[in-house]
Amino acid sequence: MNLIDMSTEGWTQEEVIEFRKLLNQQIKNARKESRHDACMLCGKKGGFCNSHTIPQFCLENIAWNGTLNSFNTLIDSELLANDSGVNNAGTFHIICKPCDGKAFQDYEKEAAFETRPTEKALNQIALKTALRDIYKHETELAMFEACKQMVKDKSPALAFFAQIMFNAQINAKKRDIQECYEVYNVSKSCLTNPKSWIRLVSYDKLDYTSPIAFQGMIALVTGVNGELINNNFNHKSNYKLEYLHIAIFPLKESTAVILFMDSHNTRYAHFENYIANITQEQRLKIINRIIFLYTEDYYLSKQLDSETINWLQETAKLIQDLATTDPKKSVKNAVKDYDLRRDICIPNLFSKEYAIKKATVDGSRTNQEE
Repeated sequence: MNLIDMSTEGWTQEEVIEFRKLLNQQIKNARKESRHDACMLCGKKGGFCNSHTIPQFCLENIAWNGTLNSFNTLIDSELLANDSGVNNAGTFHIICKPCDGKAFQDYEKEAAFETRPTEKALNQIALKTALRDIYKHETELAMFEACKQMVKDKSPALAFFAQIMFNAQINAKKRDIQECYEVYNVSKSCLTNPKSWIRLVSYDKLDYTSPIAFQGMIALVTGVNGELINNNFNHKSNYKLEYLHIAIFPLKESTAVILFMDSHNTRYAHFENYIANITQEQRLKIINRIIFLYTEDYYLSKQLDSETINWLQETAKLIQDLATTDPKKSVKNAVKDYDLRRDICIPNLFSKEYAIKKATVDGSRTNQEE
């Protein structure tokens, strides 16, 4: 996930307030423009519910007074809220409440992770992730198209530059949406006609609650030895990105860390073999690194101390925007920037030293390690 420069250095407070209003209005308009007419699971028209991607009970297990830190905390921009309430963390609005309550029952409960998750539960995780990403990418596409039109309307002289500026983002979003729909179609069909399409890569159960929650699918650029897995700059119609699904579910007294993928994937062979033959500690370090190098859709406990947050903020600054005009150079840069062996110090939030402190009867906090 490429970072966008949201710095407000040199801005007046009035400029910050005005731009924040404009940004919020653009998001509101984009959501309205990309709004679906009917539930994407049952097809019925009507109201959509506030559906959580990460199970709400997982978020509650790491929340502090009902709130969480997010990616926005790390980029520390005045244009975005630094925290998120549990009720609105990672939510989307394209399915109805009855479907949300029935279609994901096999994984949206603590008991689902007492042992290795079933393929039925993994399919439901993949479906929920695809739905959230469709909602997210369609909103972003509407925003890019609106911004492109706004530039053209305000300054016809800049129409050509607007075309250059936004077409790459628009085309990338269209590709993202198409590939999300492919995952959605397969996983949705399995709700009524189960078939085996998922391969579990690894499942780790920690005996303490880690301060991070995440659910998503990531197209790794490179693996553990610098090998190319996905070329994001190959836009040929027959080239498909291959995704790795990751779920990090903090439970009441434990944490479930899950990697799985489409069983038809072929470019992860070395990565899978490596992951299967290293220690749990080494595996968790790699997963932790993948999360912070690739995505912004994680949620963090506010129990993390300021030193750790500052450390993660420094990590966020190192992530490079990979968009260049030379595709060959872009691929080389991507492999270098996302090399999992890269010398970046990222705090491993799966380490027991970061375990969530639970409230005691007297209201104080106690570390699960004790």
